[in-house]
Amino acid sequence: MPLHVQTTIFMICMAYLVLHGAIWFALSEQRDAQVRLWCISGLVSGVSVVLLSLRGTISEFAFIYIAQFLMVIGNMGRTIALRLYLPSPIRPAIVFHAIAGLTYYAWFVSAYEAGTNTLALSIVFFGFYAIVCIDYFLVGLFLNRQSQTLGPRVLAIGGLILSGSLAFKASASIMGWGAEDIYAPGIDQYVMIAGQFIAITLVNIGFLRIFLDLRQQKNLTTERNLADAKEHAALLSQHKSELQKLLTEREEIIRQLTLSNKTAGMGVLVASLAHELNQPLCAIRLNAQLVERKLNASDTDVEGARKFLDSVINDNRRAADIITRLRAMFEHQDKGEKTLDVHSLLRDTVALVQMRANEESVSIVTEFSDQPATLQGDQAQLQQVILNLLNNAMDALAEVEREQKFIYLNTTIANGQLILHVDDNGCGIPDHLHHSVFELFKTSKAQGMGVGLWLSKTVINGHCGDIQFTSQPGEGTQFEVALPVN
Repeated sequence: MPLHVQTTIFMICMAYLVLHGAIWFALSEQRDAQVRLWCISGLVSGVSVVLLSLRGTISEFAFIYIAQFLMVIGNMGRTIALRLYLPSPIRPAIVFHAIAGLTYYAWFVSAYEAGTNTLALSIVFFGFYAIVCIDYFLVGLFLNRQSQTLGPRVLAIGGLILSGSLAFKASASIMGWGAEDIYAPGIDQYVMIAGQFIAITLVNIGFLRIFLDLRQQKNLTTERNLADAKEHAALLSQHKSELQKLLTEREEIIRQLTLSNKTAGMGVLVASLAHELNQPLCAIRLNAQLVERKLNASDTDVEGARKFLDSVINDNRRAADIITRLRAMFEHQDKGEKTLDVHSLLRDTVALVQMRANEESVSIVTEFSDQPATLQGDQAQLQQVILNLLNNAMDALAEVEREQKFIYLNTTIANGQLILHVDDNGCGIPDHLHHSVFELFKTSKAQGMGVGLWLSKTVINGHCGDIQFTSQPGEGTQFEVALPVN
């Protein structure tokens, strides 16, 4: 039974409409612009095939102008939708297909208006789409190289069948053994119709498989990223706990080093304080004996005894002050910061080393800012920093022979910071040691541990401050401490 070509072409139209509509419905929840472009373009092509199958039933205007325009638009939209799978920019493809489609449409309409016969128009129609539809095969071939999956192979095969069947139809018409009329039966018509059915089905399956494969890869990538993110978050949490533990241990080490360094550096200081304490204690004993004599005398001198008692009280207060300062240096304070008067802290620390300075003929000169200087900090740690700087200065002065040895403490307040300078005219720091002054266990002293200046920098940095120095060998050293004040 001969095939009714016009009815079969109409069936091709139904294949366009059904397949593209089914894909749109199946992927409607994805809300993907590429899917919408593919499906709408397929539906437009389907409407075009409907009009192409109804020549003689519809007007020539609808057959020539509207059907051809819809076919150009539909094919261009589907080709662009496929090219969205490619990593290369889409603009060149849009420009090429737009120029090619509009050029073809303008020629076709002009040729029809010029009276070109139907056979020539048919040859150009099938030849043009045979060339344009090869893009389906090329896109499938490229995607198959990127990922060896079923979708690209099906698309490439469908594109090859689509382009091949159209080319066969055009070639048969050129060689004169094709159908004489567009709806007449013939081997070329059968090949073209069969090719269209198979190619439309394969191309849509290929498009759908590629889309689903890419979406699955994207979901797998997202799941892997989420898993990696969770693992990373767990590691961060673990590292945070470990870091917090290390910071706690570091604070405890700094506290212990502060006490150890303080103890190690107090040898000369304790000897000086013992000597200084001996003076008021001897005075107390002498004055107490004098009071006893006054009271035991036959003519008791109450006023004289009162004067000696006042001396006893003053000497006792002096000894108590010395002991209080010494105790403050060694007592264990609760961890935490409190508001400190920096100038009072400096005066107390200077008083602790004053006796050693007197014995070594070192003048300690202080010049403090008139502005109040309070900050939040750890009193024991900051006092240890000042004590380290003063002891280092006196150690440097002990190595030089000068008529005048001095340590100069100066404070200024500017831009919310207290700037403390501790200057001396001692031996200075050798140039080759400048880079390692604040390193742990680095020292130029035979009896030093190399902890003092490292600890000082750590404490100052922990109080959001900074410590620097300048030194000229043989001339002296200046340390500069900057701390934020309230």
